[in-house]
Order: sequence, then C-alpha cells, then structure tokens
Amino acid sequence: MKKKIFWGSIVFIVLLSSLSGFTTLFKSEGSLDLKKFRIGYINRDTLTALKDQQLLENQLKKEGISVEWIEFQDEVRLYQALEQGNLDFGKVGDAVPAFLHKGKDSPIYFAAEPPNPNARAIAVSKGSKIKGVKDLIGKKVAYTKFSNEHYFLLQLLVKNGLGTDAIEDFESIEATSSEGMELLQKGEVDAAVVSEPYVSQLKSSQYPLIFDGELPANADIYLTTKENVKERKETLNTVLQVIYEYDDFLTNDIHLAAEFLYQSTNILHAVWMAVFENEAYGISPFFEGMIAEQQKKVDFLYEQKVIEHHYNVADYVVKLDE
Repeated sequence: MKKKIFWGSIVFIVLLSSLSGFTTLFKSEGSLDLKKFRIGYINRDTLTALKDQQLLENQLKKEGISVEWIEFQDEVRLYQALEQGNLDFGKVGDAVPAFLHKGKDSPIYFAAEPPNPNARAIAVSKGSKIKGVKDLIGKKVAYTKFSNEHYFLLQLLVKNGLGTDAIEDFESIEATSSEGMELLQKGEVDAAVVSEPYVSQLKSSQYPLIFDGELPANADIYLTTKENVKERKETLNTVLQVIYEYDDFLTNDIHLAAEFLYQSTNILHAVWMAVFENEAYGISPFFEGMIAEQQKKVDFLYEQKVIEHHYNVADYVVKLDE
C-alpha cells in the first residue's frame, strides 16, 4: 500500500478562493505578457510528464493563453530566472530560496508538496568504506550548491558535530543529481548527494545509500513572482487546478503514471514505482506550520553563517488569512 498524503478539495478551494485577496499584497513593478505563461522545469522531474501530456495547455488555451515550458539544468538556475522576471512559475526544493533569497524582488512562496524525509541520500561507490558523513572528509563529493542536497549535507555535518565549515574539507564537485549519479557510476567521485528519482534509481542498482530520516524533511515548493500574484489570479487558479488533478493521478494510477514518466524521462517504470512508494503528492497552500518549517531552514543557514542576510519567510508567502 502506498503511503500518500493528499490535501482535501476543501483546502484546495480555500487556496484558490483566497487568491482574490492577494492582489493587494504586492505592487506590480513590470508588465507581463498576459497571453503567455512561462513555466520552468527540471528534466526528469514528475512535471515532465505533465508537460508532455499538454494538460496545462489544454486548459489555458481556453483563456487565450499559450504555455512555454523552459528547461533548466538545476533548480538554482530556475530560481534565478524567476528572480529576474524571466519565468512566471516553477518548482524547486525548499532550501533553494533559503539559500538565495535577496530581498524585495525575490520569488513568492505559493504552494507546496508534502515533505519526504527519505527523498535525499548520499550515494557511495559499491564496496566503499564510507559509512557516514565523517568518512567524506578528503573525498570527492558531488552535489548541487544551494540545493536541498547541499542543505541535507550541511544538516548531517552539524548533527555529527563537524559544523558546516567542514564542507570545506571535502573536494566538492558541482553537479546535478543526474550528473552526480553518472560521475559516481564512472568512479570519478567517491560520493554523490542525490534526491528522487535518483535515490530510487541508485538503490535499484545496489549502490549503498546513507539516509537520515530523523532530520527535518525537505519538500518541493512552487514559486511565482509578485507581478503574477497581482495581475493573473485566474491563470494561477487554473495552473493549481491542473497540478492538483495531476497529483491525484500520480497518487491513484501509479502504473500508468510510471509508464508516462518512463516515456518522458527514460527512467525505468520500476524506478518510478519505487519513487511512488516513498513519495507523497498533493499540492497545498503554505499553512502556518509550513511557513514555520521554511523559517527554520532560513534560521539554520543564518545561524550557521552560511547566508549573510536573514529574512522573514511569512513576508514572501501568499497567505490564506489576507
């Protein structure tokens, strides 16, 4: 039996209806092309199948809006595109804005998927003597800077009494999860910090994985810009509705979903089935508890002197009580 979390339709309706109050939160400083909606995505993410099935296009064309999907190598570049006004919407790991937030023009927290404590892991070479994070000192470690994987690594360092500065004792190799997995398989790095679907993919290939389910879990979050919040409420409503229904599909028809994702990503059907066994899906608004969890990430990075500027997450969240 799958372990899934899916937010009820009443909660979802509250999220959509509450958008009507958001337009007063932010002042628009630029003009949008209201006939085009630009979505950023990472290849091999679950949104890839939504793109290939043109589910969003079928809905937005009723409003006279075209959809442009823009692929990014990693979530950091996607976030920066949102920040620069070159995207309207995108999904990233929740640590990304905690690392990269710059101030008033930063992207707006819009919605979230449920957190998953087992979606991140450190994969090591077969036969490796690396058993924990302390064994990584002096080793080649692949990960994406400013990502959930980077955050996970910092958490492990602090938990094991090494402190975040110990990351300087690694030979850090900048790589996405997919690139890190390939480097590991080629023997070019000693370890790679990865997230789903690569956790399941490496596990199926019998690579040793280092988990820590006791650490606060990361989640995937949806971001937009303040201009979009102000000027295109109905479009955002439609996007949320489509993702809501797509998440329902991922939850309730996993075999067909796995096949669609295999066709879209070339990651095996069986691997996606393993992902679905561990991942939870169900888009939701940023409740107070979620804001608090996101704030803890910002506080952690600030207290550890990883970031220079502290900020109040609630100031950048589309709120339900406005």
